[in-house]
Amino acid sequence: MIALRPFIVYDLPKSRTTQALNGKKIEKAWESIGLFLANATTANIDLPTSIYMMGYSASEEFAESPGLADKVLEDAKKSFGIGEFAPISYHYPSGVPSKQIKIKWDLTSNDLSKSINHMIKGQPWPKYYMGPLELILSYDFKLIDPITKVELRDQQFESSILIWLSRSNSISPNLYFPFEEPNDSFWNYVNKIDSFLPFKLERKYLRLGRANKKGTANIYSKL
Repeated sequence: MIALRPFIVYDLPKSRTTQALNGKKIEKAWESIGLFLANATTANIDLPTSIYMMGYSASEEFAESPGLADKVLEDAKKSFGIGEFAPISYHYPSGVPSKQIKIKWDLTSNDLSKSINHMIKGQPWPKYYMGPLELILSYDFKLIDPITKVELRDQQFESSILIWLSRSNSISPNLYFPFEEPNDSFWNYVNKIDSFLPFKLERKYLRLGRANKKGTANIYSKL
């Protein structure tokens, strides 16, 4: 979508897709997400845009314990069903599938409380290269004023967060601020929501976006 007016966006570069969530324990991280959604967005924490769980068997390459991973996956199957199986990868050039597998459970908002509790009760999760289990959620929303709870004007683009809850809780934020320049109004708003953010806002990832002269694409520059 081509921008109708300049805007400011916060997102991470391709070289760094996620950043840490506030709270090392899942319950603390989840609490920080709820605080942000309730005070700075139009989203309802009980209605994620998407929600699914991923499980991984042990990796032979990293000499991980298969017994422990198998137990994690069996416990997840008991709670959420069999899931969809697939190999992690295929060997090249033979095309033979790897022995390590992944399982995906497609969930709905009705499974939210159950899946969060499952991840909390399973702590501390073992340290594996992948998984062995993670809950992945996303939310799309518009930004609001945390004091008045009124949606900010002129938001052409929806903002979003993608969340991973596991041994290491992480987030990929994509926040569109409807401010045409980094003026006092913009920084005042950032200061208002700063205490509600579930991650550390790193100013170097703020960029000014606008349509190019031909109106065919959006271009970005540092603040």
